[in-house]
Amino acid sequence: MKKVKRFDIPMNQVIDTGPSEIVEKFLDVSEIENEKSHSLVRIDINMIEYPLFTKSTSKKKNQIIRYFFNRSKEAYIQVNPTSGDYIPGELEERVFIALLKIMRDKRYHNTFYTTISEILTSMGIAQESFKGFYGRISKALIRLSQTSYTFKNSLYSNKIKGIIEEQINTNIMNIHMISLKQAQESEKELFTDRRIKEVIKVSISEHFYDNIIRKGYLVYDSQLLLSMDNPITRALYMLINKLRFNRMYIKVLSINLIKRIPLSENIQKIGRTIKVIEKSCQELKKMSLIADYAIIKNSKWIESEFEFYFNESHNELKQSYFYDDKNHFDNLLITHTDSGVDLPNDGNKHFEAVKAETVDRIPTNEKLEEILKILPSKARELKTLPKVIKDGIRQYGFEHIKLVSEYIKVQKVSNIRSYMIQALSKGWAEDYIQQKKKNTAPKVNNEDLKLMNLDIEVAKSLENGLEIEKFLTRITLEEKEKIEKEAYKDYIKMCGVEGKIQKMAFTAAKDKIVKDYLDKNLKKYTIEEDKKESIVLESSVIDEKEVLNEINTTQTSINNYIQEIEIIEEKIDTIQVAKKEIKSIIEINTADVANIDKNIEVKKIYKNMSMFQLDILDILEGENIKEVNKIIRLLGITKFFEGELGNLHVILEYNEDEESLIKIKPLK
Repeated sequence: MKKVKRFDIPMNQVIDTGPSEIVEKFLDVSEIENEKSHSLVRIDINMIEYPLFTKSTSKKKNQIIRYFFNRSKEAYIQVNPTSGDYIPGELEERVFIALLKIMRDKRYHNTFYTTISEILTSMGIAQESFKGFYGRISKALIRLSQTSYTFKNSLYSNKIKGIIEEQINTNIMNIHMISLKQAQESEKELFTDRRIKEVIKVSISEHFYDNIIRKGYLVYDSQLLLSMDNPITRALYMLINKLRFNRMYIKVLSINLIKRIPLSENIQKIGRTIKVIEKSCQELKKMSLIADYAIIKNSKWIESEFEFYFNESHNELKQSYFYDDKNHFDNLLITHTDSGVDLPNDGNKHFEAVKAETVDRIPTNEKLEEILKILPSKARELKTLPKVIKDGIRQYGFEHIKLVSEYIKVQKVSNIRSYMIQALSKGWAEDYIQQKKKNTAPKVNNEDLKLMNLDIEVAKSLENGLEIEKFLTRITLEEKEKIEKEAYKDYIKMCGVEGKIQKMAFTAAKDKIVKDYLDKNLKKYTIEEDKKESIVLESSVIDEKEVLNEINTTQTSINNYIQEIEIIEEKIDTIQVAKKEIKSIIEINTADVANIDKNIEVKKIYKNMSMFQLDILDILEGENIKEVNKIIRLLGITKFFEGELGNLHVILEYNEDEESLIKIKPLK
């Protein structure tokens, strides 16, 4: 029997099924050790991780490609073209990125309208070249909507925080080409510009849209992606950005990159394929998207690895992308709801609010007439202004456009159309709108009063935070150390046990714990400060000797108190030593138990982040402590982590005031 070598990769499997051709490829590399403004777009994790768009230049009609993720063929993706057509490639990928940008501009609504001209503009195509692209873009849109994908135990869903363990058949999106004759009454204003002969109604498919709306995405600059002429460079950039997370260095097996992009995995030509990846690495370095790279050949090309190096500026850029996109998204009212979204207690009220928001954004002739009545009379003479107003109603809402129109009238501008576009996009009327809303604020009812009280509590909390900051700047280093000790005691009391893990957790979140402690006990310390100040003020009246005596007495009390603390601390140290001895005995007697793989899932609500971190430290005790500490620090910033730790796959997610998740499984 022939011995199978460690790096033997099976050749692509081709099955002749008559008019259709299925090509099977393995994406599994589990047997090989591996680490895993405006133009910003959210790209679904599945589209980054999986080869949904082929990079091959030799596509065949009716060719079905199946990518396997394990040798048992239980997990795979199958790309099925429509009869007589090809699977999506480079052009379709560029069109889809442009559509994601347009969806962002349309307030992330699942269904939105666009035109081929708008798609070409988003792709960065010069207007004089539009004519030559119309037919190609139409075909690409049809191919995107008609190609179906079969995901078997492979589709990631943020709704369930993991892989859907069943077969899912879906396409990426649905489109409907609409002419003026086919348009419904509510769609006819889309043809106000007589140059527009056809509009495209686009609906992103549910599974991909859910990930984009939730947390199953990464943020990229669409202009940057579309500026990359080489699709391999684009795929490599997106993939290594996902793999590295915030690390400054990653090492990835060449075969992993080849399979994920995907490229030809012919063993005899693998050296040539690696040179193709190297060319893309050079382009990324030239564009300053990586700091550097290196290729480690090892004994054979099949065993080779790529090293990628990054610097702090790459993390800063990635973080700024995330926050810019999140701020933009948080400012939108997304009307997307499903069973996975927690509704307010009164579901009917929520539905009515969503319905009212939707109605406010439907442009009608009545709304247009009302806006024109507000604007200066010469606005009626502008033939292109109605389209600007209706587009504005769709994007910003009718009530907002009314207030902006009032602002324009007050400003007495000459170019009404241009001024309205600028006022909407740049927020020129924001101060006027805020003042107007303030002057017309309704009377407060009981519900509003509750909300106001909540706001007052929040304001008080913020005020306390400022007081704490001021207090910490006034006190001495010795006083700070004393407060830290007291905060530590309070923290241990809350934990109910004191040990190595608790000390590590306190050190990791010391500033937060001390501030929380001061938030509860600030009054006590400010009273002590007032007493000190009163002693100083009374020194002009009270005899100096009496003051000194009082201070000496106070100092003596403090010294006695410190001595008592030191005695207690010595006792605690003695107890700790005893605990360590007992623990070592237990560890010796249960050494065989330590080899049992962890398989843990915890779902519960935590009062604060430090308690969540404490549980993680407790559960991961015995693992590489440096790596555990890195994860703990990272969680303080991102609130989410998924990755490998030793022989464990770890998923951690902290949700303030909601159910948090700790999920640990042994690697297969």
